[in-house]
Amino acid sequence: MKHLIFTTLLALAYLLNYGQTTVKESKASNGVPIMFVDSVRIGQADLQKYNPDDIATVTVYKDSTKFKYLDSEADGAIYIETKQFSRKRFLNYFKSKSQEFQQLLASEHSDNSFQYILNGEVLNKDYEGKLTSIDDKNFKSIGIIRKDELVKKYGSTDKTFGIVIVSDDTEVSPNGKKKP
Repeated sequence: MKHLIFTTLLALAYLLNYGQTTVKESKASNGVPIMFVDSVRIGQADLQKYNPDDIATVTVYKDSTKFKYLDSEADGAIYIETKQFSRKRFLNYFKSKSQEFQQLLASEHSDNSFQYILNGEVLNKDYEGKLTSIDDKNFKSIGIIRKDELVKKYGSTDKTFGIVIVSDDTEVSPNGKKKP
C-alpha cells in the first residue's frame, strides 16, 4: 500500500513538473527529473529498489539551476533521503550541539534507548524527517532527561532517556522551511 502511495506521489510530482511544459526534452534527462537518493544521483529504475517505508523525506525542486552542471536541459530534480541517512545527519548535528548528547550516544552505542521529544511532542514513528529539518536557523536547545522524568512528563515507559529538542519553528517541513 505504501509502495503504491509513494509511486503515486512520485508520478504526481513528475506530472506537476512536466505536464504542461513546452521545454524541449534533453537526451540526458529524457524528460525525467534528475533524482538523488542520499546525495547520490540515481536513475529512475534505481528508485524502484527502495522500500517506501525507508524514505524519510522527498523534496521536489522545480527550478533546477542548482543542478545545471549535471544536466543543462534538466527542468527539475527530486531529492530523497532515507531514514538511515537522515538519522546519521541529525545524530551528527545533535552531537555538534551538545557534548552531553555526544557522550550519552557514545556510551549507549546507539540511540535505540532515546525517546525524541520535539517542541513538547513525543516522536514515536517516522520522525527522522522532522529531526533532520532542524538546523542552525531554527535550533534553540537540546536537553537530556532520565527515565523517571520521561515517564512523569511524557508517559513514555519503553525508553531510558528523553532527548528534548526545542526549535523556533513548531511546524517544519522536511527541507527545514516553515510550513504555511
